[in-house]
Amino acid sequence: MVRKRRTAFALVGAGAVALVLASSLPLLAEDDRTVSFAAAADTSISMVPQDGDNSTKTTLASCPQLCDGNRNGTREPFFEFGVAGLPSGATGIRATLRVYAWSAFSARTAIHPAPGGARSTGAWQDHPTLGAAVATGASVRSGYNEWDVSAAVRGNGTVTFALRQETLNSRIYWASRENSNASIRPQLVVTYTPGGTPTPTVTATATPTPTGPTTPPGWRMVWNDEFNGSAIDRTKWNLRNEGRNTDIGCNTSRPENQFTSGGNLTIRAIREPWTCAGQQRQYTEGYLDTIGRHSWTYGRFEARIKSPNGPTNSRGLWPAFWLRPNDGGKGEIDVVELPGGAGWYDKATAAIFYDYTPIKQDVRLSMPSGFPGDGFHTYATEWEPGALRWYFDGRLVWERNRATTPWFDEAFNKPYNIRLNFQVGGWLGNPDASTVFPADFVVDYVRVYQR
Repeated sequence: MVRKRRTAFALVGAGAVALVLASSLPLLAEDDRTVSFAAAADTSISMVPQDGDNSTKTTLASCPQLCDGNRNGTREPFFEFGVAGLPSGATGIRATLRVYAWSAFSARTAIHPAPGGARSTGAWQDHPTLGAAVATGASVRSGYNEWDVSAAVRGNGTVTFALRQETLNSRIYWASRENSNASIRPQLVVTYTPGGTPTPTVTATATPTPTGPTTPPGWRMVWNDEFNGSAIDRTKWNLRNEGRNTDIGCNTSRPENQFTSGGNLTIRAIREPWTCAGQQRQYTEGYLDTIGRHSWTYGRFEARIKSPNGPTNSRGLWPAFWLRPNDGGKGEIDVVELPGGAGWYDKATAAIFYDYTPIKQDVRLSMPSGFPGDGFHTYATEWEPGALRWYFDGRLVWERNRATTPWFDEAFNKPYNIRLNFQVGGWLGNPDASTVFPADFVVDYVRVYQR
């Protein structure tokens, strides 16, 4: 039986104390070592100006958009650690982020690598571009909460994490490194097998900031919107004011129904009386398209999206990312439709239409992992002469071609434009008392590639 020895030391910043202690430990190959690092820096980066200067604090706050009724209320705690003293031959590195909360909440969280560190005043303009989530939590417990962040800790150096609260539109408070109670401050706990000799020096380097979108092999990006501006780019998108007979809401161009912030586009459905199409309706919603601005014949159409839909809160909600031909005639490509409700929320729909009699082909598919409303997922459709392919989170999930679809060439041989919209009600049913409003359809980016 392998005997596992566990020892611990604390590091404040990336100082040399931990390195000295680590060097003094016997390096037995069969021993696992556990070291605990204190945060070198932390802060809450907030979109809300009245939060003021976060440089001095004993607590950190998290909150998604629409925090406490404020639609620009996002707050995200950041934690910076200096990992030092791991020997150069260390193997089996496992890392756990531990952050203390005073109360329990039914709130989902995600931990993202955050290039650039946590040494900021807390203003939203300091917010870095985050990497993909490396850990998630289904709820918040009273006391220390733990996330497995091993994917982001590969050895010695500086590592920073952002804590994103994805559900519950109210603030959650977390203990910071300045808290007077040292026993509840943030920790990064690293376990490893030595397998070598201590690294004589430690150079702390931040994770490099991404240089831009990654292009899929064989494609070149010809158009994109990363939604990094302070407003929707009207050279790329049209916003609609209308009522349609396919649902029961009113599309408006107001910022209340679609806006950009934090590098995302949010299309919001609101329960409120509004007049459109000559009648008063009880919901407003948003609809963006590229008609008359941008269109493409063939390409890869990709978006990273977070659905608002869960099992008990989303009946009658129906966001979508889709394409229609410029001539308004035959054809439709649904990259993804995300209807809500207990029978629909956990899958995503891929579809094509010939016309609206309807002649169509569609399929409902589970995600490779999770469900569309548990966080951001990537949806893409590759459209080439004679073939259409759908991808969910990088996995090929469906294909259509001339053999499966007799009307393929008639429908899919002309320029198409892009649509993003959030429909309330329709043929899948209308909202009921359980549907939660406002509801947010959030888009991280839209990208178009061609060969």
